[in-house]
Amino acid sequence: AMLTACLLIHSTSMPRRSTLRPVGRSNPRVRVKGTCVFPCRPVSTLHPPLISWVWRLFLKKPLGVEIVTVSLEMSDAEVSRPFIEAAEPTHWSLLDPMHQMDALFGVVNIPNIVWIDEAGTIVRPAEPGWSPGDTYPDWLRAFVDERAAATEAKAAEVEATNPELAAKLRGGQDRDNYADAIRDWAEHGAESRFAMTPDQVVAGSQDRPKDKSAGAAHFELVNHLWSAGERDRAIEHFREAHRSQPENWTYKRQAWSLVGNEAAGGGEMGRFNQGPLPGQEDDWPFEGNFTTEAGAATPADYYPKTLNV
Repeated sequence: AMLTACLLIHSTSMPRRSTLRPVGRSNPRVRVKGTCVFPCRPVSTLHPPLISWVWRLFLKKPLGVEIVTVSLEMSDAEVSRPFIEAAEPTHWSLLDPMHQMDALFGVVNIPNIVWIDEAGTIVRPAEPGWSPGDTYPDWLRAFVDERAAATEAKAAEVEATNPELAAKLRGGQDRDNYADAIRDWAEHGAESRFAMTPDQVVAGSQDRPKDKSAGAAHFELVNHLWSAGERDRAIEHFREAHRSQPENWTYKRQAWSLVGNEAAGGGEMGRFNQGPLPGQEDDWPFEGNFTTEAGAATPADYYPKTLNV
């Protein structure tokens, strides 16, 4: 499945144009006019209009906010194109095959959000965020409810047998009110209670030790080798990227979806196959897959809570 990023543009008056542009490799920065970076994802061909719908939701009452989507997908542009065109966006839709959103902004999962103000200063570092579930379109609401029925039964069992574990499973970011925080910031700017000081942003950001930088380097090698048809060597560097930055789900899910799609023979649902097919477990080239690793993670780990609305 595709990984995608979005930008929310914030200013006291809506800017007519904005640009996400890393400048230089040794000192990358972003030249933007009033930007909030909002990584999210067109989850599948089953619901490609989701991003365009989120755009319309946030801008029902324009408050100086604009969205630009960025596809974190290392396959060629034609892989992203059907999702973007199906969404019929009225905003910019960019491509990020190198996952520079990860390297420059600390994005490790989707949906992640980074808020940047008119001066190009990060106001909130990368964090999970959603639009409220009660405003989902009917097709998405039905999909969520169907999954919720099974998870609620399991949650009741865990609650009765292991209350401490149940408390962990309830952790994670507030999914219903995050958009309210964005609206508050759009209206009040630096005076919003959700806007962080530079020191708070630094404290709340992920550190960048040598291992994480090595993970980004391995991913760059993956991108080159995969596009050059050197699949086995690319998988070696995928593994190293996963070991170097195990908390980066975008590196993992990119690898799992590429290889899983191959195993499934492509097709509309091929990129949903992020693990070995039955009977092909010995051929799976990675230590984990989405089902095993996401299943082992708690919501607080997979989507850490960073904001109280």
